[in-house]
Amino acid sequence: MENELTKAYAEVYEILKYIPLEQYNKIPKEVINVFKNRRDKTYKVRINPALPLENQNLQRKTLILLSVLNLDYWCGEEEREEILNIYWQNEKNRKNENRQDEYIVLGDGNDAVAASELGTDLVVYREASILEKILVKIKHIFKRK
Repeated sequence: MENELTKAYAEVYEILKYIPLEQYNKIPKEVINVFKNRRDKTYKVRINPALPLENQNLQRKTLILLSVLNLDYWCGEEEREEILNIYWQNEKNRKNENRQDEYIVLGDGNDAVAASELGTDLVVYREASILEKILVKIKHIFKRK
């Protein structure tokens, strides 16, 4: 699990090299240093700036980290409210569902985590729609160059 996070840090750190300087400068140096210092320095990150992010074969944790950067530093107040409303609606939907499943499906369905392994309630996210919207917003940032 820690290895996945250090690889995600490496991917985010590499992606940050391709964003416009104006967007890069909005991220506090301390945050950038976390990605720089905690990344897996042996992991070979391959980013093709000609391809959209969704075609880069990035780790799920990388997409989550990028969405946090987008929410905290890049999007305007209106976009931020829209994203938070999506998160809020998903949480509300999760609470309204009466899930009997023992497993939660993550990613493309190839991985499953037992509820007992999570140590908490099952959390079901409408992953595709959230990630699609976040990726659209992140792609919008890259197009501003």
